[in-house]
Amino acid sequence: MTTDIIYHDYFIKHKMSVGHPERPERLQTALSEIRQSPVFDGETIRLIEAREAPLDEVISLHSNEYLLSLKSMSERGGGFFTLDTSVNRFTYKAALFAAGGGLVAVDRVLDGISENAFVLCRPPGHHAEYDRAFGFCFINNVAVAANHLVRRRQLKRVVIIDYDAHHGNGTQNAFYSSDEVLYIGLHQDGRTLFPGSGFVDEMGRGKGYGYTVNIPMYPGAGHTSYRHAFEDVILPLVASFRPQFVLASVGFDCHFEDPLTNLGLTLDDISMMNNYLCEIASNYADGHLVAFLEGGYNLDVVGQASRDLVERFAGTRPQSHREEYRESKTCIDYVLATIESVKDRQEGILL
Repeated sequence: MTTDIIYHDYFIKHKMSVGHPERPERLQTALSEIRQSPVFDGETIRLIEAREAPLDEVISLHSNEYLLSLKSMSERGGGFFTLDTSVNRFTYKAALFAAGGGLVAVDRVLDGISENAFVLCRPPGHHAEYDRAFGFCFINNVAVAANHLVRRRQLKRVVIIDYDAHHGNGTQNAFYSSDEVLYIGLHQDGRTLFPGSGFVDEMGRGKGYGYTVNIPMYPGAGHTSYRHAFEDVILPLVASFRPQFVLASVGFDCHFEDPLTNLGLTLDDISMMNNYLCEIASNYADGHLVAFLEGGYNLDVVGQASRDLVERFAGTRPQSHREEYRESKTCIDYVLATIESVKDRQEGILL
């Protein structure tokens, strides 16, 4: 079993405002932790350099006018799209390398060079919309990869599982009318967290109706809630859809110590979700699995969770962490009710 880590130095050259939580140290810490793992031996784990995404791969997900504005702003040395989403002179190139890293990853996996991959990239992507930067994101990396698999590699069924604490609004919207990409989002309830979307009634449109599935989590939701989400909804959905490729947006801001969010997962719980991803890929997609780093703003958590993910992908069991978090009965009851609502809405579609 061989796992690729896709990386480029441009990822740490992109910087936003002073003190911004989405900072280069996130990747530096993650890569440092991964290098300390016994599986980082040059054979089981390979560090692969990202390449720039060709514009024709990106332009179907983002408007030409928007990409030109991003390029122009970077070439001028910087600027702001929103108060929390800003550009420096490296941002445009870094975003192209992040999207291109995903293309490198999925092609290597699909061609049998590697079994799976972790795209250790910045800027993240799942909030980026067709014509705007949003939520620290500029180009939607996982959407570019999914679109490539469907349009260029002729796959018919790709699943994206997004467990970042924030709803992946950009990814959802990119495939809202498609029945070839199943988007599944687990995230903190949008009434309590940016971007304020990702509710159970957001299910797609036209032939894509039912192929967008959102499971909003009550603040404080932890192990029991997420286990039920996977076992009661996600695994049955995937069994019905039978994906040929599994993509994941992994956001380690679902950890209970993240400074920007209010969920209740431990490192072991995040590892549990990664194990589900591996099982899904193994059972339905010949092991084809690529994960993209999205959020996560506690450096220690990002570092250790990244190492755990790589070890899990490489077929070894990560070390157990001595963390304790007890979610409330209110959390669990709310999520169980949400799960029943999702199942009712999916009856006759994918369930």
